[in-house]
Amino acid sequence: MDAITPSPKTGSEALFSDSFESPTPPEPPVQLPPFAVRVLTKCGYGQRPDEVAAFNALGSNDDTRLNAWLTAQLNPDSISDTDCNNRISAGNYATYTMSLSQMWAKYVRGDSQGWPQRYYPCDEAACIKLIRAVYSKRQLYEVMVDFWHNHFNVQGWEFSIAPVFMHYDRDVMRGKNSSNRFHALGNFRALLEEVAKAPAMLVYLDNKSSRGAGFNENFARELCELHTLGAAHYYPTNDPEEVPLDGNNIPLGYCDNDVYEAARALTGWTMRDDHWEFPNSPEYDTGGFLYHAPWHDRAGKYFLGRYMVANRPALADGHRVFDQLSQHLGTARNICRKLCVRFIGDEPPQSLIDSAAALWQSRWDAPDQIAQVLRHILTSAAFKESWGDKVKRPWEALMQSLRATSAELTPRVRQPAGVAWNDYADLTTRLHQSGHGPFLWPTPDGYPDRASKWQAVSPLAQTWRTLARLTEMRTPGSDANSPTAYFQRIEQVTRAAFPGPPQSTAGAVVDFWIGRIYGYALAQERRDQLVRFLGQKANTAAAATTQLTWNNEWANEQNPDKYYTLGRLRTTVSLLMMCPEFYHR
Repeated sequence: MDAITPSPKTGSEALFSDSFESPTPPEPPVQLPPFAVRVLTKCGYGQRPDEVAAFNALGSNDDTRLNAWLTAQLNPDSISDTDCNNRISAGNYATYTMSLSQMWAKYVRGDSQGWPQRYYPCDEAACIKLIRAVYSKRQLYEVMVDFWHNHFNVQGWEFSIAPVFMHYDRDVMRGKNSSNRFHALGNFRALLEEVAKAPAMLVYLDNKSSRGAGFNENFARELCELHTLGAAHYYPTNDPEEVPLDGNNIPLGYCDNDVYEAARALTGWTMRDDHWEFPNSPEYDTGGFLYHAPWHDRAGKYFLGRYMVANRPALADGHRVFDQLSQHLGTARNICRKLCVRFIGDEPPQSLIDSAAALWQSRWDAPDQIAQVLRHILTSAAFKESWGDKVKRPWEALMQSLRATSAELTPRVRQPAGVAWNDYADLTTRLHQSGHGPFLWPTPDGYPDRASKWQAVSPLAQTWRTLARLTEMRTPGSDANSPTAYFQRIEQVTRAAFPGPPQSTAGAVVDFWIGRIYGYALAQERRDQLVRFLGQKANTAAAATTQLTWNNEWANEQNPDKYYTLGRLRTTVSLLMMCPEFYHR
């Protein structure tokens, strides 16, 4: 008998299935949510309760609303973020206000070199990242900071990097260029140089030890392969004459010799870490960037088809490398492809990649280059019409869960051994176990952004475990019977909408939370399953009319609908966020 090859599964069917399961009814087709929901989900961490109405108030049609929303989001300084900033201040994150030299003095040279204090600069950066994802109104900016963190990935929790990682997040990824525009939405060339000079990157890819004839090629190779031209523009040869040229006699890509020449150009780009060859004075032990001329290879170089004469001024060779890479069409195609994959789908239209790349290259020196290209991509038909081609990664799903439930939390760093375990520590641990915790990816390529990478059992199971537990997490020391004790304000929000019978029926409550989380109706059978669970009746119609009372009293066996109503309510909400539709973006 010939083998039967099943047809490929897509959407919800692909997300929640495996090759060993029993036949089940087909999943409903992917619904196209309202336009506002699509934009807020793909360009942020999902809508908060008031944001869909605010988006729809921006104009009389979708295009007008989108353009108005982008105008604000692409200029983050125009958006007041006082509430978010106040929450960060209230968190009293010590390293957030420390200079790089202060972090170096305390966590590398000082009295906080042990576990877990040495890791606080990274741990606090992760706490602040969560606060911004949940509470910031500058959602597109937050997504782009995350994008660049992955593009220029550094493993923040590494022993030698953690003590200075707050600098990498706060001053590089969230820093500003000379035109006072945020790097994440500003100019790529400016961001690239700041990344190259950052002590976190100098340590991570070993350029801090690159010197003269003993150059280290690690950073230079990733600079070409990941950060700029991309592996698609690599020619496996050591002879630059074998790399084909374009119509302007510019090499179409790079070869191994270009990597070596870039590495030589960047020798002497190191950090002030009290190396024994540096002068014995305090300013050479601050953790900051240092161009150490004695380590620089001053001989001539040949990079991407252009000569650099010998004995150029300090930093000039490195600047030339960054200029050539930033102007190259290969860099434009590589980065624009990644942007289209992030916002549209795993196989975005090549025509859009090409048009975005042309704009990127022509604006290579514009202070708002990235913002211009983003507007081009996010106003395209491909963006406006796509949905469900991407899967929310664990961090994205968990942040949307917190936003949809009006969560109130101030994440805390992990405490030394002997300090009582609490739900903040539990949340951090579960985020790490999801496979998508902040700043944890170990290799330079950053977290994957293809749907297939996140459809495996492990990330889905860990995300579900966290969603199930998250609804029960409370502020340490709080009263479990208080609606405000829980991170996710499910009871508080539900009580405000349904003070009690006769309005508080299981059907009405489920519909309320579907609207709040999704912004559109789920398939009827999906909704009915949740109604039967919350109403504790096998018959959907009977369950839908069950009157819910907001208490945790144990009733007699004839009234199962009153068993731990509030716990069942919280579980219902977590189940809503385990449905396949929740993971579409």
